[in-house]
Amino acid sequence: MTTTERTPLNDNLPITLAEAKEHTRITFSDDDTAIADMIRSAAADVEAMTGLALLATTITHTTGDCPGSIIDLPVGPVASGAVATVAVIELDGSATAVASGFWLEGGRYPRLHFTTTPGGRLRITYPAGYGEDADSVPRDLGLAICEQAARLYDQRGGISDKGPALSAHTARVIARYRRVRL
Repeated sequence: MTTTERTPLNDNLPITLAEAKEHTRITFSDDDTAIADMIRSAAADVEAMTGLALLATTITHTTGDCPGSIIDLPVGPVASGAVATVAVIELDGSATAVASGFWLEGGRYPRLHFTTTPGGRLRITYPAGYGEDADSVPRDLGLAICEQAARLYDQRGGISDKGPALSAHTARVIARYRRVRL
C-alpha cells in the first residue's frame, strides 16, 4: 500500500488574509477567522488537484514493494540540491535506513534515483514546496486560491452538490500544473 503524508513546516497561509479580502471586496474583520479557514481549504483543493506543496512541507511517501530504480515522487516542487532520507520497512514494521546509493532529482516532478535498487517497502522523506510564505507561491496559483476562497465565502452555508467543486478560474489555472501520466 502506498501512502503520502504532508507535514507543513509552519502555519503560514499561501496567500495573505489581506489579499483574499481585497479579492472578495470584504472591508470588515468579522469573518477573518472563517476567511483564513477558507484560504486553507482552497489551498488544500489546489494542492490535491496538482500534486504540489505550496508552502514548505516535509513529505513522507511510503511505497509498496520497491517499484524500480527510479521512483516518481508524488509531491513537488523540490529544490535542486534537496536531500531525501530513505528507509526500508521490514516485515516486522521496523525501518532500516538506506545510507547511500540514491539521489533526489528536484523540480516540479521530483524523482528518486537508485544506483542499487533496495528490496521491499520504502519510506522516503523529502522537503517540498515553493517556500516559507505567501510571497513564494506563484502568482497564478495565489489568484486561483483567492478565487476558490471567494467561492467558498459566497456559498457558505448553502453549497450545492450539483455544481463543480472548483471555480472555473481555479480549474483553468491548476490544469496547467497537473501532472499528466500515461
